[in-house]
Amino acid sequence: MNRRALIVIVASVSGLVAFLAAYKYWRVSSMIATAASFGEPAEAVKVADVRAITWQGQASAAGTIVAREFVTLSNELAGTVARVAFSSGQVVEAGQALLELDTRTERAELRSAEADIELARLTANRTRRLVEQRAGTQAEVDRARAQLAQAEARRDVVAATIARKMLQAPFRGRIGLRDVHPGQYLGEGTEITTLESVADGVYVDFRLPQELAAQLAPGARVRLSGGALRKDAEAVVRAIDARADEVSRTVRLRAEATGLGAEATPGAFVDVTVASTAPRQVLVVPVAAVRRAAYGDHVFVIGATRDGGPELRAEQRFVKTGPVVGREIVILDGLATGDRVATDGSFKLRHGSLVRVAPPAGQGS
Repeated sequence: MNRRALIVIVASVSGLVAFLAAYKYWRVSSMIATAASFGEPAEAVKVADVRAITWQGQASAAGTIVAREFVTLSNELAGTVARVAFSSGQVVEAGQALLELDTRTERAELRSAEADIELARLTANRTRRLVEQRAGTQAEVDRARAQLAQAEARRDVVAATIARKMLQAPFRGRIGLRDVHPGQYLGEGTEITTLESVADGVYVDFRLPQELAAQLAPGARVRLSGGALRKDAEAVVRAIDARADEVSRTVRLRAEATGLGAEATPGAFVDVTVASTAPRQVLVVPVAAVRRAAYGDHVFVIGATRDGGPELRAEQRFVKTGPVVGREIVILDGLATGDRVATDGSFKLRHGSLVRVAPPAGQGS
C-alpha cells in the first residue's frame, strides 16, 4: 500500500469518528433540553402538623390478684373423718361446720365428766349443809369445792378436744377443691382444702424497680388491664414493702381494687400500669412520619423555599423520639410546634425534594 492510500484511509476514519461524536452530542443535548422542558417532578405526600399534648410517662408490671383473706384449712388433731359438710367451690359462711372427725370416745368421756360434776356438786352442797348444822368442818367444804372444780375442768378439756376435731370456716369465702372423704384417716396438720374470701374488693400484688417504687406512696392510683379482666379497672396502692428484693432490686407493692366481682379470680394475672413521671407538655407526630435509619431517626419537614416561591420542599431533619402514644410518637428534640411533616409517602423523599401535598382521603385533588 502506497503513502497516498494510507492517508485517504486515515482521513476517512477520522471523519467518520468526528461525525459520530457530533451526532451523539446532538442527541444528548436534545434529550437534556427535552427533560428540562418538563420541569422537576413533585412527589405527592400527606402532611401532618406537629402538635403539643400533655403526656405522662408510664411503666408496666405483672400483677397477681390476691384475695383479701386466704387460709389453708388443716385439721388440728389426728383422727378419722366422720362427716364432710362442704363441696368443691362452695361458698360458705363464717362459723359454718366443714368437717368433723370421729369423736365418739371424747363424747363418752364428756358424759363421764358431766356425771362427775353432778356428783361433786351434790357432795359440795351436802358438805355445806353439814357445816351449817355444825356436823362438818370447813376443810371438808373446801375439799368438795376443789373436787367440783376439777370435774368441771376435766369436762372443759374434753369439750375443747371435741371442738378441735370439728373444722369451721373462719370467714365467709369460697372453698377450694375437696379431697377428703368419710372414713379417711387424717394425720395431724393434714392440708384439707383452701378458703378464699368472697368480697367485692381484691388485692393486686406487683413489683416495681426500686427507683420507681420510691416515687409512689399509699393512695397512688394504678391502672389494671388485660389478663382475667374484661375491661380496664383502677386500683389504689395500699401498702409498699419495707425492703427491696436483694436479687431483682424490686419492691413489692399491694393495691386494692373494688367492683371487680367474680371476674377477679385470686391468683389470676393482670397488667398493672403506673405513672413514672409527672405530666408535662410534649410534641407528637404520627408514627408514619418517622423514618428509621442506622444513622438516626429523621422526619421530612415540609416548607416553602427560601426565596418565598410557591413551591414546597422537603427538609430532612434528625429527631430524638420518645414512647408511642396511641398512633402518635413523642418527639423529644428536633421539631417545634407549627412544623409540618410528611407522613404517607415520606419514604419517596430526600433532602430538597419538590413536594406536592396530597388531599386527605375522601376529598378530590
